[in-house]
Amino acid sequence: MALGVRLDAGGRMPATAALDRVTARCGAVMRGVAGVVAATAALLGLAPPVDPTVLVPVVAGLLCWSVFFTWAGWAYGLLPWVITVEVLITSALCVFQRELVARTLIGDSASWVGGLVTMTIVAVNLAWRAGPAVPAGLVVVVAHLYGSGSFAVAGIHVLQVGATAVLMSLLRRGAANADGELAAAREAEEKATVERERRRDERAQNSRMHGSVLATLMMIGAGGIGATSPMLRETAARHLADLDRMSQGGGTGPDHVPLHERLAAGAARSGLTIHTRLTPVSVPWEVAEAFLEAVAEALANVVRHANVTVAAVVLTVADDGAVVVEVRDRGLGFDVARVPDHRYGLRVSILARIEMVGGRGVVESGPQGTKITLRWTP
Repeated sequence: MALGVRLDAGGRMPATAALDRVTARCGAVMRGVAGVVAATAALLGLAPPVDPTVLVPVVAGLLCWSVFFTWAGWAYGLLPWVITVEVLITSALCVFQRELVARTLIGDSASWVGGLVTMTIVAVNLAWRAGPAVPAGLVVVVAHLYGSGSFAVAGIHVLQVGATAVLMSLLRRGAANADGELAAAREAEEKATVERERRRDERAQNSRMHGSVLATLMMIGAGGIGATSPMLRETAARHLADLDRMSQGGGTGPDHVPLHERLAAGAARSGLTIHTRLTPVSVPWEVAEAFLEAVAEALANVVRHANVTVAAVVLTVADDGAVVVEVRDRGLGFDVARVPDHRYGLRVSILARIEMVGGRGVVESGPQGTKITLRWTP
């Protein structure tokens, strides 16, 4: 069985279960209508040698059984024991039809017993596969032949058994093929989802590498952090812990963390003079990590490209509850539209990183400096 295909309570595949449900309800309704029609025809066609004291109780029992059959078939499907009883009842009516049907209608496929035979054959094939359905249908046919002696009508009923069995076999084969296609589609979808999540995780790890470890190395090269600085040792230890967690498949932390504290600590490690205005707010751990890594990359870009030593980090909460972080500098700006796709830092380590947690980022830059706005809505 392919992954992701949901079976019903009976262990059936979706299309097969739907076909069984529809055929069961159709069969239940048709059998109920046929029972009412047969009972009415039996009473209207009452004629010697049929004894009313025999026919009326039989018709009453037939009506009660037809009502029960309809209810059970609609509510629970065509249960095996119900179909078995149906075959036995119809066979009994066929055997004793000389006491139940007017002499002129004996052996007529249009008699009320003949109509029940046809409906029972249909119900049996709706409920069972051809293997058991065909023999059960033939039992009813033989019983009708015994009671009527009409080989012509028996031939018609045999054709009904064969035609109904073939039709239901084709329908069930079509449902099975549909289930196979659905299973293949679900399996392909799950594989695509797994691959998509794998690539997303890979991008996230690459972003963390670029936005943290490589950013720190760039700041060392630019002189932002001294090679013997305690800050460098602290930063390196934190990055090593992050890399160890990623290599072990970890990546989760406490449910919510104070974002303002994380940003304050990150700004202190940037090697720049940072003016901060941080509104206290707690966010999910993975969201805080995304903000922290995106801000770290933005500050690393200031060190690399802006030709300034001062920047600002602002954390606010908008009226709609969105958490907004701005990173601003008054250094050398750039044309955002002309940033090449292969520039990993801006496109992946900042914008894509915040998008991974459901947020979005906007970069504005010009001669007066650069502003990066990161927004996440709970």
